[in-house]
Amino acid sequence: MEAQKRESCKYSNLEDKMTITDNEDLLIEILLYLPAKTLIRFKLVSKKWFFIISGRHFSRRHSQHRHRLSKLESSFLLRCLGDSPEYLYLQSKLQPQKSVRYHFSPSLIDPTIWSFSNGLFLLVNSSTIDEPLEYCHIYNPTTKQSKKIPLNTHERFTFVIGLNLAFDPLKSPYYHIVCVRATRKRRPPSFLRGWYRYCQIEVYESGTDTWQLCGEPFLVPRDVDFNHGVYWEGGIHWDGIYFDLLESSICKHPELVELPEDAGIKNFQNNYVESNGSLHYMAHFSEENLVMVFELQSNCSQWLLKYRINLERGSEPLSVLSFIRGESEVDSMLVLCEPGKVIGYQIGEKSVKELVDFTEEQFYKAQCVQFGSHSTFQFIETLAPV
Repeated sequence: MEAQKRESCKYSNLEDKMTITDNEDLLIEILLYLPAKTLIRFKLVSKKWFFIISGRHFSRRHSQHRHRLSKLESSFLLRCLGDSPEYLYLQSKLQPQKSVRYHFSPSLIDPTIWSFSNGLFLLVNSSTIDEPLEYCHIYNPTTKQSKKIPLNTHERFTFVIGLNLAFDPLKSPYYHIVCVRATRKRRPPSFLRGWYRYCQIEVYESGTDTWQLCGEPFLVPRDVDFNHGVYWEGGIHWDGIYFDLLESSICKHPELVELPEDAGIKNFQNNYVESNGSLHYMAHFSEENLVMVFELQSNCSQWLLKYRINLERGSEPLSVLSFIRGESEVDSMLVLCEPGKVIGYQIGEKSVKELVDFTEEQFYKAQCVQFGSHSTFQFIETLAPV
């Protein structure tokens, strides 16, 4: 009797599994809950699973579905400073981990990341950076798919001084590229930094595969760096200004009134970081071992000082790579780099933990910081098509 019951249960379970795999709609609903990397492995299960998971419709649905879930943890690619093309992969779970290099798709030649947004990268060929750019690539680091995007030419605004990626799968399955063009490329000597130059915004929309000039030409100080913009709340944010994609207009950020009065003449590093739905401004004063983290209000009306962190470090060189906003303020973390190591600083506990030791890597140099904030690129694992 017991043997018959076990045999009956076995066939019942088999029938249930066959029902799930035969019912494509039910199978898709289940697959939507799985991580992107797991789904890539599941392509090997069968031809049916391969075609489902590889389809653009499923990829877009999965990308939207994953973003609707609770907060997604970001992974990081860290590019070595200097001439080395090496990238270090930092997993999303910021726990102690082995040093792992990231390798781009072999079809890409000398790729350099210029921008990133919600799981996609914008790449350019590093060997042609000093030449007039003719194209870029949109690249998914999880699936390693890429698409070549030719750039337009413009008689007046000849030089491309910035390429920035905007992608939000909850608003649209398509991405935008914000190209900043200028009449002159090179920055003037320091005593001429007060000069301005004319710029023009051009936007690419992947849904139509077209470029379009947006807004009127505008004047901007020549020392504004348009290559490290961060996409947040429908805009690309640079140092002090942002471009609103919906309104096609350039807007100014509010002043950071709580920065030290002499911050303008001090040697400090600053950058923008988007984390868990909020935009942050980080200022690192290396001589004082001080890091200040500000958060921009949703209407871009005010910067609020969230953290003033005294790192209490010695004279060893240190760089601040990124900031991770926790579910509560005490859970937030700074990602730092010291010679040979990437470390995490728990703001609430005021404690440090080692994340990666890369002293055995060929690119390691003693007493040098090998990664910086502008060479740190965050991404969410996604199947989003390019």
